[in-house]
Amino acid sequence: MDERFAGKVALVTGSSSGIGKATALRLAREGAAVCGVANRNADGGQATAREIAEAGGRSLFIQADVALAADCQRVAAEALAAFGRIDILVNNAGITRGAPLDRLDEALWNQVIDTNLKSAYLMSRCVVPDMLERGWGSIINVSSVHARATAPGYAVYAASKAGMEGLTRGLALEFGPRGIRVNCILPGTIDTTLHPRSNQPVDRLAWKPRPGDAQAMKRLGSPDEIAAAVAFLASDDASFVNGATLTVDGGLLCILRDR
Repeated sequence: MDERFAGKVALVTGSSSGIGKATALRLAREGAAVCGVANRNADGGQATAREIAEAGGRSLFIQADVALAADCQRVAAEALAAFGRIDILVNNAGITRGAPLDRLDEALWNQVIDTNLKSAYLMSRCVVPDMLERGWGSIINVSSVHARATAPGYAVYAASKAGMEGLTRGLALEFGPRGIRVNCILPGTIDTTLHPRSNQPVDRLAWKPRPGDAQAMKRLGSPDEIAAAVAFLASDDASFVNGATLTVDGGLLCILRDR
């Protein structure tokens, strides 16, 4: 194992699949102990933790709804009890939901905002005190290109992801002077369960491209490519990167902005 994160502990929300799973595995391969969190797919979260352990790493899985303050407090307490510290937080938990405004009821609005944005606030608030004790920490918020260029019917999703950028900047200013860096990633269209491959004609406004469509690099991204970006921002290689947004989209935003 690479030892870039030796002695460090990472907490990754949404660790059951896709970007979250790839991130948990990447950080573990580089020496971190990893606490993974998932809610709806507990089996997937446990499988991620087993994979880390079978490779010789230290892992813990906690089933929790990170949109709830009490669950976030429990996650932080259990991670600290197991590993004694939390150095890296990856706020990756999220859902993709959308509806036109006339069908966007309050329940759907709250579900998306709470899962995608409120969870990042709650989880950050729970881990920052431990980071402050050592004067070192790295928080990475996984947003989306929808924060910058979205589509009709995705107003609530875009709002939640743009909010993560604002949260990132605010926390970076608040805690950067005290040793905690906070950064954001904007993934493009990634080949995960959120964006399955399709053999149907591409509908770019619905954000369901086939591999090679609406992509400057003519392919979808992989969860491992996002995990690599997370690992960079979490590491001392990014020691002077704070309050930044790193777009990892293969050039998708370049295409959308030129339309």
